[in-house]
Amino acid sequence: MNEKLKLLIESYLSAVNEAIELLDASGIALPKSNMEWAASGISLQGELKGGVKYFKHGYGCAVRLSSGPVDFDFGANGEYNGFDEWRLCGFLQSSKSPTTFKSESELKQEFRHAIENGELIFSGYILYFLSGKNA
Repeated sequence: MNEKLKLLIESYLSAVNEAIELLDASGIALPKSNMEWAASGISLQGELKGGVKYFKHGYGCAVRLSSGPVDFDFGANGEYNGFDEWRLCGFLQSSKSPTTFKSESELKQEFRHAIENGELIFSGYILYFLSGKNA
Protein backbone atom coordinates (compact mmCIF):
# COMPACT_ATOMS: atom_id res chain seq x y z
CA MET A 1 0.00 0.00 0.00
CA ASN A 2 1.13 3.53 -0.70
CA GLU A 3 2.83 4.83 2.46
CA LYS A 4 1.00 8.17 2.41
CA LEU A 5 -2.37 6.38 2.22
CA LYS A 6 -1.39 3.95 4.95
CA LEU A 7 -0.32 6.82 7.22
CA LEU A 8 -3.56 8.71 6.53
CA ILE A 9 -5.69 5.65 7.32
CA GLU A 10 -3.73 5.00 10.53
CA SER A 11 -4.12 8.64 11.56
CA TYR A 12 -7.85 8.58 10.77
CA LEU A 13 -8.42 5.33 12.69
CA SER A 14 -6.45 6.71 15.65
CA ALA A 15 -8.76 9.74 15.71
CA VAL A 16 -11.82 7.45 15.48
CA ASN A 17 -10.48 5.43 18.42
CA GLU A 18 -10.09 8.64 20.42
CA ALA A 19 -13.70 9.58 19.59
CA ILE A 20 -14.93 6.10 20.56
CA GLU A 21 -13.11 6.33 23.91
CA LEU A 22 -14.75 9.72 24.55
CA LEU A 23 -18.21 8.37 23.67
CA ASP A 24 -17.71 5.43 26.00
CA ALA A 25 -16.24 7.57 28.82
CA SER A 26 -19.22 9.92 28.48
CA GLY A 27 -21.70 7.09 29.05
CA ILE A 28 -22.78 6.62 25.44
CA ALA A 29 -23.02 2.89 24.81
CA LEU A 30 -21.35 1.56 21.71
CA PRO A 31 -23.78 -0.17 19.37
CA LYS A 32 -23.81 -3.81 18.33
CA SER A 33 -24.81 -2.72 14.83
CA ASN A 34 -25.18 0.35 12.69
CA MET A 35 -28.96 -0.09 12.84
CA GLU A 36 -28.85 -0.08 16.65
CA TRP A 37 -26.88 3.20 16.52
CA ALA A 38 -29.33 4.78 14.06
CA ALA A 39 -32.31 3.80 16.22
CA SER A 40 -30.75 4.77 19.54
CA GLY A 41 -32.25 7.61 21.52
CA ILE A 42 -28.96 9.45 21.86
CA SER A 43 -29.24 13.21 21.40
CA LEU A 44 -28.35 14.25 17.86
CA GLN A 45 -25.77 16.65 19.21
CA GLY A 46 -24.13 17.33 22.50
CA GLU A 47 -20.95 17.42 24.50
CA LEU A 48 -18.72 14.61 25.59
CA LYS A 49 -16.23 14.65 28.47
CA GLY A 50 -13.91 17.62 28.27
CA GLY A 51 -16.47 19.72 26.38
CA VAL A 52 -15.84 17.87 23.10
CA LYS A 53 -18.81 18.35 20.78
CA TYR A 54 -20.41 15.53 18.77
CA PHE A 55 -23.09 15.26 16.10
CA LYS A 56 -24.91 11.92 15.67
CA HIS A 57 -26.04 11.14 12.12
CA GLY A 58 -27.46 8.05 10.45
CA TYR A 59 -25.05 5.20 11.07
CA GLY A 60 -22.31 7.40 12.45
CA CYS A 61 -21.01 10.35 14.37
CA ALA A 62 -18.85 13.42 13.86
CA VAL A 63 -16.68 14.39 16.82
CA ARG A 64 -14.70 17.65 17.11
CA LEU A 65 -11.45 16.48 18.65
CA SER A 66 -8.72 18.95 19.61
CA SER A 67 -6.66 17.56 16.71
CA GLY A 68 -9.52 18.24 14.29
CA PRO A 69 -12.91 16.78 13.46
CA VAL A 70 -13.40 13.12 12.62
CA ASP A 71 -16.51 11.64 11.02
CA PHE A 72 -17.12 7.90 11.04
CA ASP A 73 -19.85 5.33 10.56
CA PHE A 74 -20.41 2.14 12.49
CA GLY A 75 -20.32 -1.04 10.44
CA ALA A 76 -23.04 -3.67 10.22
CA ASN A 77 -21.70 -5.36 13.37
CA GLY A 78 -20.84 -2.19 15.27
CA GLU A 79 -17.28 -1.99 13.94
CA TYR A 80 -15.67 1.43 13.90
CA ASN A 81 -12.50 0.65 11.96
CA GLY A 82 -14.06 1.25 8.55
CA PHE A 83 -13.61 4.26 6.29
CA ASP A 84 -14.31 5.49 2.81
CA GLU A 85 -12.69 7.85 0.35
CA TRP A 86 -14.99 10.74 1.27
CA ARG A 87 -14.23 10.50 5.01
CA LEU A 88 -10.49 10.26 4.39
CA CYS A 89 -10.59 13.33 2.12
CA GLY A 90 -12.51 15.29 4.74
CA PHE A 91 -10.17 14.16 7.49
CA LEU A 92 -7.13 15.12 5.43
CA GLN A 93 -8.51 18.60 4.77
CA SER A 94 -9.62 19.38 8.31
CA SER A 95 -7.14 17.65 10.60
CA LYS A 96 -3.51 17.85 11.52
CA SER A 97 -2.80 14.63 9.62
CA PRO A 98 0.91 14.20 8.92
CA THR A 99 0.39 12.98 5.34
CA THR A 100 1.57 14.86 2.30
CA PHE A 101 -0.95 14.24 -0.46
CA LYS A 102 -0.65 17.00 -3.05
CA SER A 103 -4.35 16.87 -3.90
CA GLU A 104 -7.63 15.12 -3.26
CA SER A 105 -7.34 13.46 -6.68
CA GLU A 106 -3.99 11.93 -5.67
CA LEU A 107 -5.61 10.47 -2.54
CA LYS A 108 -8.52 9.11 -4.60
CA GLN A 109 -6.13 7.54 -7.10
CA GLU A 110 -4.18 5.79 -4.34
CA PHE A 111 -7.43 4.66 -2.71
CA ARG A 112 -8.53 3.04 -6.00
CA HIS A 113 -5.11 1.36 -6.39
CA ALA A 114 -5.40 -0.08 -2.88
CA ILE A 115 -8.82 -1.53 -3.75
CA GLU A 116 -7.52 -2.99 -7.02
CA ASN A 117 -4.53 -4.51 -5.20
CA GLY A 118 -6.76 -6.15 -2.57
CA GLU A 119 -5.37 -3.97 0.21
CA LEU A 120 -8.82 -2.57 1.02
CA ILE A 121 -11.93 -4.71 1.33
CA PHE A 122 -15.41 -3.32 0.60
CA SER A 123 -18.00 -4.01 3.30
CA GLY A 124 -20.88 -4.09 0.84
CA TYR A 125 -22.19 -0.75 2.09
CA ILE A 126 -20.10 2.43 2.04
CA LEU A 127 -17.21 1.35 4.29
CA TYR A 128 -13.88 -0.23 3.42
CA PHE A 129 -11.61 -2.12 5.78
CA LEU A 130 -7.92 -2.89 5.67
CA SER A 131 -7.31 -6.37 4.28
CA GLY A 132 -5.60 -8.92 6.51
CA LYS A 133 -2.24 -8.13 4.94
CA ASN A 134 -2.57 -4.46 5.98
CA ALA A 135 -4.41 -4.69 9.29
